[in-house]
Amino acid sequence: MRIVYPLMSLLAATVAAAQPVSIQFNSLDRSILSERLERVSVKNAERAQRLREIFQQAGCPADRLQEQQIKGSKIPNIICTQPGKTEDTIVVGAHLDRAGSAGQGMVDNWSGAALLPALFQSLPAGRRHTFVFVGFADQESGPAGSRFYVRQLDREQKARVRAMIQLTSVGTSAARVWMNRSDPKLVSDLARVAAAMKIPLTGVNSEEMDRDDAAAFRDAKIPTLTLHSLTPETFPILGTARDTVEAIRMDNYYETYRLVSAYLMLLDAVIAPPAQ
Repeated sequence: MRIVYPLMSLLAATVAAAQPVSIQFNSLDRSILSERLERVSVKNAERAQRLREIFQQAGCPADRLQEQQIKGSKIPNIICTQPGKTEDTIVVGAHLDRAGSAGQGMVDNWSGAALLPALFQSLPAGRRHTFVFVGFADQESGPAGSRFYVRQLDREQKARVRAMIQLTSVGTSAARVWMNRSDPKLVSDLARVAAAMKIPLTGVNSEEMDRDDAAAFRDAKIPTLTLHSLTPETFPILGTARDTVEAIRMDNYYETYRLVSAYLMLLDAVIAPPAQ
């Protein structure tokens, strides 16, 4: 069942109440994002390797780029960490694996995973938060990668994670928020950015998607927000021969990239430090 939540009233209330915040981010040319989509592979091991290579080419230093091995998994989590002024952390994640043998697994979910290095590149200097970008393994059969990632964090590290932003099946249409699996404050902040940038934003739950990498973070009491682009017309694409690069609308994909880039910088500015 899908429930649609128009966010227009929320946008107006949020913008009216919010204090002005200056947001800056580095913007990539859309041709770079398009080229990275084309590097999709139908083999999960190659998808992990290609994501690692894209992070390397995007400038993620070797000592901050990690293959996190997962017991029982044939592929690792791919993790790029960008330190900030503090150890307070914002995690941005997308699963990199695909299920089945039909299509390319583009919408589910190379489009999300391939966006992570671009978001890493969008970060300007002088950030307060540490940003961790994770391509999660084995979401389609677990989600093992995200649960392992959260499980290996110690108590202090978990307390330092201030938010987790999940990208899944982005780029088939305008951005949509999975409302009943997203923290209201994080949704409000995203609405604030969307309004300022004049980017359409709607709340659409997608209960047919039972596997969810953000669930492990919610179980650990970490606020999450899930962004997708699925509609009744595009959801049936998943796992079929139509799940290819042709399903991505580059205008929407690039707009989502800009929205999330700005959103991460707003979160960096407005998320309060943990209570001492």
